Amino acid sequence: MREISAIELLRELDSELPKEPLVILLGEDHYLKEQIVKKYIDKIFGNNTNNLDYIKLTGANLTYQEFVNTISLPPFFSLKLVIIKDGEQISKQNLQKILSAPIPDFSKVILVLNQRDLSTLRGNFIIVKDYTVPLNQVELWIEKKAKEYGKTITKDAIKELIRRLDTNFYALSSEIKKLAFYVGDKKEIRREIIVELVKELGEEDIFEFVNAIIFLNKDEAVRMLDYFLKDKGQENLVLSQILKTLSIYLIVNDLKNKEGLNLKSINEYIASLFGTYLRTKTLEEIIKNLERINIDNIVKQYNVFVEFDIKSKRGEIDLPLTLRNYILTKVS
Repeated sequence: MREISAIELLRELDSELPKEPLVILLGEDHYLKEQIVKKYIDKIFGNNTNNLDYIKLTGANLTYQEFVNTISLPPFFSLKLVIIKDGEQISKQNLQKILSAPIPDFSKVILVLNQRDLSTLRGNFIIVKDYTVPLNQVELWIEKKAKEYGKTITKDAIKELIRRLDTNFYALSSEIKKLAFYVGDKKEIRREIIVELVKELGEEDIFEFVNAIIFLNKDEAVRMLDYFLKDKGQENLVLSQILKTLSIYLIVNDLKNKEGLNLKSINEYIASLFGTYLRTKTLEEIIKNLERINIDNIVKQYNVFVEFDIKSKRGEIDLPLTLRNYILTKVS
């Protein structure tokens, strides 16, 4: 058994197929899971998903014998790729037998399980459960994605795109495609185009949402969460904005109450960290709120959302459900 991160496996696939016949993708649904499957398809079939040697199975009714029969039947061409979705629905007994089954050299198997771990980890396979991506790798990925559409993207444009969408790969992929078509015959995607076209969460909306969490206004927090998540794939962006806003509360508290800085100096410091100034009205409201709340509670809330961020990027939790459950159980 070899455990590697999703980004490490994708790098390996850039040059060759791994020697292990089986790859297990653990955790909740994630963009990088889909990219690993896509990379295997590209590597073996040249993106031809209609190839007769591309077999898709589901875990719900999969038996050990069906699995053995599928992988053992020789391919029509050189290699066979078997994808098993919903692997968590395979019975524990059958799963252990599948993990231990000898896989012929002409077959590659990807087993996708929406669970965070396996009770047994013995066998000749790769296991992936870490879907975190360093920021510099996200920037390189954006450059590469733009090149797929025949475009280059400036460094400040990349930073602006990440600022607006965080590391939400679904949203980044979709927006890069739109931007590439928008610039038309131009070869470069520049920051001003992103500012013009790419939507970001409104400052006032996100502060209203975080304030509802801080002041334990459950109904308002649930209403705003539903509003933010009505567009699919927004949950990572929402979480990053929650963390940013809570960190701003902590920064303002230190600068105002401990160092005695005025509003202008505080805002300049925030701009140096986040690349943009707060509205004066927003900053004044933060200072006013800090007089009414216990800063230790904000620290605790911040730590909880940091933990959500880590677990989400590892594929260990369903983030929209986790955010909703937190608000329903803790914000009251």
